[in-house]
Amino acid sequence: MPTPPSSVAIERTRVGYRLTSKYGVPHANIAFLLGMKEKNYLTRLRQLGINPNGDAARLPGMEEILANIRAELMRLTEGGKVPDKGAIDALVSLARALKAVIDLERESTARPVTDADPVPVKPEELREALARIDRRINELADLRAAEIIRRWPERQNERPFEGRTGDSADQGVVSPGA
Repeated sequence: MPTPPSSVAIERTRVGYRLTSKYGVPHANIAFLLGMKEKNYLTRLRQLGINPNGDAARLPGMEEILANIRAELMRLTEGGKVPDKGAIDALVSLARALKAVIDLERESTARPVTDADPVPVKPEELREALARIDRRINELADLRAAEIIRRWPERQNERPFEGRTGDSADQGVVSPGA
């Protein structure tokens, strides 16, 4: 006669079913995460009185499931006793499964949906934009050159590379004797 599943295995199976019902995770993926064949997972669901193909009633959210895992971990460790390895492994497996589901959910919601085609850019508009960028680069280069020239008299009395601390990047490109 087969041994009945432990309370941790039963809870893992129920949480797996909740993930399937609420987020559409396939039974095969849940069975894989629980380390069993899909056929055994579906059999266990039926033994628990859960119709694998049916809809679930109100299911808890991710935060509630994580809170339940936390509470179960606290219950296992209360009184300073060391929990058995199987119970800890089950909780870790559930937490990893939830993390995977949360990551998948973020990936699916993070992608922006664009129904419109990209707006074509006319060559004249592109030319004008590039000209503005070029002008701005020249303005910034002129400002930097003026700053370097303004600082040059202050540094003429210093010998190159002597007594300097820190980065000399604030000097810009200046060749001596120019």
